[in-house]
Amino acid sequence: MLTRADFERLPDEGRWEVVEGRAVLVPPPEIPHQIVSAKLNRLLDEKIEKLDYGFVVPAVSVFIPREPSPLGEIQTRTPDLIVSRHRPRRYFEAGEPPDLVIEILSTPRGNVERTEKLDDYALAGIGEYWIVDPFKRAVEIYRLADGVYRDPEIISDGTISARAFPGLEIEIARIWPK
Repeated sequence: MLTRADFERLPDEGRWEVVEGRAVLVPPPEIPHQIVSAKLNRLLDEKIEKLDYGFVVPAVSVFIPREPSPLGEIQTRTPDLIVSRHRPRRYFEAGEPPDLVIEILSTPRGNVERTEKLDDYALAGIGEYWIVDPFKRAVEIYRLADGVYRDPEIISDGTISARAFPGLEIEIARIWPK
């Protein structure tokens, strides 16, 4: 059973997630993924700073609420990007989620992002979840309603915006590498 103390003892190097009682070292994303992440981070950061809404940060742990079980007392995810109005001390604790999390697909399937992570982010109470699909050059926007994410809004041209940040609009074409 993995505990919070066990999590705190994980090495500082690398991106760690705790899933079903196991510490999982998430491999570093490949260059195409990193390029999309860097561009989106820059675009969001510029807009958020102008609007004075909060901050954008890559790869910070989000704790998912769960009851202690034989599989452990904690579960965490580490989204590619997080946008939030409140700034936690070190992590986003269970019950204090960020406003928006973003996952960028590294493979065309995106199985984990559309199943396990979708469920975990809804359970955490994250109001909006974006899946950025560089293979289809589209963004799937999931918005929380009654504790679940409904069918996504899929945007492949024009602008994307987040409900928690009025006025924040990103031209989707600016996300993709040329």
